[in-house]
Amino acid sequence: MTNVDIQARFVNALRTQAKTVEQSDVLTCPYGDHQGRIFQTFDQLFQHAKVEHTAILQGLDESKARSHVKDAIRTKAVVEQSEATAGSGSTPDLATLSLVEPGKGQQSPYGKKRPAESDLHARRGKVQGPPEIYDQDYTRDVPYTVSPERTRAKPSDSRLFDPKQTSKGTASPYRGTPEPSSEWSVEANRSQFQQSQTPLSPSTHGQLPHRGANTGSYNTKPQYTPSQPRQPGLIELQRFDPRYPGLLLQPDSRPISQEQLASEVKSIYAGLTMVETKCIHVDRAQATAAQDSDGDSNSKLGSDHWQALIALHRTLLHEHHDFFLASQHPSASPALRRLASKYSMPARMWKHGIHSFLELLRRRLPESIDYMLAFIYLAYQMMALLYETVPAFEDTWIECLGDLGRYRMAIEDEDIRDRETWAGVARSWYSKAADKNPSVGRLYHHLAILARPNALQQLYYYARSLTCIKPFASARESILTLLDPILGRPTASYSHALPIDTSFIQAHGVLFEKLSPEQFEEARFAFQSQLDNHIGRVTAKWKEQGVYIAVTNIAGLFDYGSDSSILRQILQLHAKEVLRSRPVISSSQAEEDPSRSSSPTAIDSTTPSITEEEIPAKLQVLDTDFTFSRASFLTTETLRLVLRRIGDKNVLPHVHVLLSFLSSFASIKYVIHLIDHAPWPEIVAFLNTLLKSERPEQLMPGPVFPTDQTDAQPLPEDYLIRGQIWSQWYFPEDWFAREHDEEERYLELASTIKSRTERILHLGYHISTYNRWISYDLQSHTFSVVDSNDAS
Repeated sequence: MTNVDIQARFVNALRTQAKTVEQSDVLTCPYGDHQGRIFQTFDQLFQHAKVEHTAILQGLDESKARSHVKDAIRTKAVVEQSEATAGSGSTPDLATLSLVEPGKGQQSPYGKKRPAESDLHARRGKVQGPPEIYDQDYTRDVPYTVSPERTRAKPSDSRLFDPKQTSKGTASPYRGTPEPSSEWSVEANRSQFQQSQTPLSPSTHGQLPHRGANTGSYNTKPQYTPSQPRQPGLIELQRFDPRYPGLLLQPDSRPISQEQLASEVKSIYAGLTMVETKCIHVDRAQATAAQDSDGDSNSKLGSDHWQALIALHRTLLHEHHDFFLASQHPSASPALRRLASKYSMPARMWKHGIHSFLELLRRRLPESIDYMLAFIYLAYQMMALLYETVPAFEDTWIECLGDLGRYRMAIEDEDIRDRETWAGVARSWYSKAADKNPSVGRLYHHLAILARPNALQQLYYYARSLTCIKPFASARESILTLLDPILGRPTASYSHALPIDTSFIQAHGVLFEKLSPEQFEEARFAFQSQLDNHIGRVTAKWKEQGVYIAVTNIAGLFDYGSDSSILRQILQLHAKEVLRSRPVISSSQAEEDPSRSSSPTAIDSTTPSITEEEIPAKLQVLDTDFTFSRASFLTTETLRLVLRRIGDKNVLPHVHVLLSFLSSFASIKYVIHLIDHAPWPEIVAFLNTLLKSERPEQLMPGPVFPTDQTDAQPLPEDYLIRGQIWSQWYFPEDWFAREHDEEERYLELASTIKSRTERILHLGYHISTYNRWISYDLQSHTFSVVDSNDAS
């Protein structure tokens, strides 16, 4: 006997068991105040009715009185069934949260749009119980029939798959059967498909659940047009294609019209703004209360209040999730897709849905530690979901994930391993964001905070943040947390930092705050007197440290991101001139290709602009500037000491970064004279030594970035200097097009050393073409210093 026959017989047997009122197991009183009293038999209930409800049965004989009681029981059963199916209670509303009485709820601001919140994984607002989908072809009034027993070899119904039947020219019997309305998420599609075989109860037959019952549902009744009427007594089977008997057909998706989608977006946005307003009001009120209480134990919030606050913000996150899925739907028009950017929805989601509440939780520590952990995990899951489903704002989601990882790291005080784990998570997200937007200084500021307690690396990230194409001005305030202890103002100090690192940071601290020249000379001398021994002691570690020192020294030339930096203003003017000579790139192309962000097209509009006529006067001021002159001397003398370590491969990254900087300045007519005081004799000696280990006749001349090598990859230090205002003309536009793993990009292989050596030699040859500082003889393949009297 097949499963179909067994199921049909079972259903038919249940329907034929017409149990009378007298045979019922449990009876309850259907009248007045005694409603709900339980009786075992109908006779007990009838005797109770005659004694307690005499007025209702007065004037009726025995048979009519019994009939009246039976009718009352049946009526009560129908009413209870209708209430159980449709629901008679109102949904508690989080948007009307009261600070005075946190345990009470009020009417939802968006009507019956969404029931009470459930947990994140189960999708919000889903009503517990069996799901029901409207099906106009099904009714409980259609009697079930019991089919006679039959074997699988002889299926009587044409819709059942017959393995012996040839598939050639046979159409699938279920291809024309439509599925429920398509949703915006894979989860909703899956749930709808699973629900398609569950019939409705009589009380809800013909009604489509509202959007609160199924997240993302549309308030439109799907129009089913089955290719053939459903035969009674048969259970819906999975759809097959006879051509592929071992595979299930994918459920059909129903397209949505622009009008329906626009209406849905408006509905979601209306509810979103109401919940957002409530979140803003609650967060401000709680922040004020926390500030006024000033640690008063009586002001602590109860567990139910914390849970209500989390539920309120969770509601806002879910509303944003629905809005993004609807507005970025594949069927959405361009105007609809632009709504999220037009109304700054990603920023509003982070500010009002996550950040403000996290700050409230942080101010309430340690009492709020458990709730803060729960909300961080909740927000992290939501951001990860948006990262997967809404790629239009991928950069924003990545940075938010990094921020949440940093919050999680900051509140971990017990387990140092968990703290390091979450620091690594945040660092990986920020690094991923920096790869996509290397010219945004804010991302390196975040990495600087995570670099603690490595003081040298932290200073490097702050310097990089301030010398980006789009600098992050707030880093000038954050850098003081690093400089103050080393300058000796607070009692705390960086005891874990090496003496040479402390001297180096102290020298830049004097330049940053424009202290006395004597303090700078003392710190500079202490640093450079230890440098040679330090490089020989740390060996390969100085490859990375040398890049940190080079980038920080160059940042001093730009006055550490100061708005009045003359050098930045001049380079911005040069960038505008380069932009005019290049093809115009539309904003849509720039958004589609993030790699263009490192080109001169990304101009920082916050920096004061200057004209070409103002440059001579500006340069005269620059020559007498305290910070620029000392920073230039520190950079030049450090490079001079490094170049004397001829034959040491560990100093090549530092030399490469400085030569790329000199090459960039050599190509800008306004600042070309600023590199006249570079250590050119030491550079020539270093380059000639490198030539002895290479075949110069095959290497020279040649481009800095070879275009004929398919396996050419960026060097590790290339990732550490891209996005800087001075390096935006150095790299080819597609140099970082190929993605590399964060760990693989910093591997020092034999091929890496060879590529770095060739790059340095090509940079030397490129600088020699100006015939101003050094020259290259193609006959003898040697570099030489150009006499200042012969320089053109």
